[in-house]
Order: sequence, then C-alpha cells, then structure tokens
Amino acid sequence: MRFSRLFLLPAVAAAFGCTVSMPPAAPAPRSVPPAVARSARPAETGFRTMESRILVLVNAERRSRGLPALMLNERLDQAAKLHAQHMAKYRRMAHVIPESPLPTLTHRAQHVAYYYASIAENIALGYPDAEGVVRGWMESPGHRRNILSRDVVEIGTGVVRSSSGGLYFCQVFGRQRTSI
Repeated sequence: MRFSRLFLLPAVAAAFGCTVSMPPAAPAPRSVPPAVARSARPAETGFRTMESRILVLVNAERRSRGLPALMLNERLDQAAKLHAQHMAKYRRMAHVIPESPLPTLTHRAQHVAYYYASIAENIALGYPDAEGVVRGWMESPGHRRNILSRDVVEIGTGVVRSSSGGLYFCQVFGRQRTSI
C-alpha cells in the first residue's frame, strides 16, 4: 500500500494548488481512446483567442513582479485542453477525475509526453472571460503561487464550454526534465 500512496501525492498536492516536483510514474494505467487524443487539437476547442489572452495576462502578472514570461508549450497546451474537456464532459471542476481516462495531472503529462522536473495546474469554472479568470486565480493564494512560480518556465491553457454552457478553464505549468 505504501507504494500506491506515493503516487497519490502529486494528485493531492495539485488539488491544493501546490507545485508537484516528482517525476512522472512509468506508463499511464489506461489506454486513451483515439477520440480523446484527437479531441484536444487546438482548433477544435474554439477558444484560442481567450486562451491566448490568458497567456498575455499571466505574463503581464509575472513581468510586473520582475519574473520572466512563460513560453507556450504545445504539449502542456494539449494536456490543459484534455483536462478542460474532461471537466466539461464529466461536469466536475476537479484536479482529479477518477472516471476520466486520464484522471490526474501526472497521467495527462505522460499522455502528451511531457517529462517534467516541475509541474502544476490551475483550474476554474464559470468565469465569463480571460480577465475574470486570471483575476480570480491571482486572488487565490495557491493559484497565484503557481502563476508566479520560479520553478516553471512553460505553460499550456485550455478553455472548453460544457453542454450546459459553463466555461471550464485549465492551465498547466511546467519545467521539462533535462539530462545531466
């Protein structure tokens, strides 16, 4: 049992807005249906302008505090879009969605082949626009910590509208593992 608890640590830490600094586990426990993998293509979310605006606003917050801008990473972008889609599909705003084919941030990072030294995630629901959601994240200590972290250098963002009309937001922050 101790072994399995170790792998729950990243999910629990991410649920509280903490940065997770553990390397990902080996293979993801479930295969992902091709429809899930295809559904995260950027053009299919329909919210590229809002996602781009979120990146601009996040980088403005970082620059105002003397921090470097985050670079868009396509793999983190895909992971964020996948999670936003899963939150909308299951109508649940959560860092961990057990019934999802990619239930945790670690699983999503593995699926998109993002091998990280540090990774973190912000999620939100119901904000009408990029300004509102970034303001909400900046007013939350855990989310603000992720946005302003010196441990991350890249970002991906996903925005998806659920069938009931709510907007689900996901940001994934990371720093890739490097060879020594």
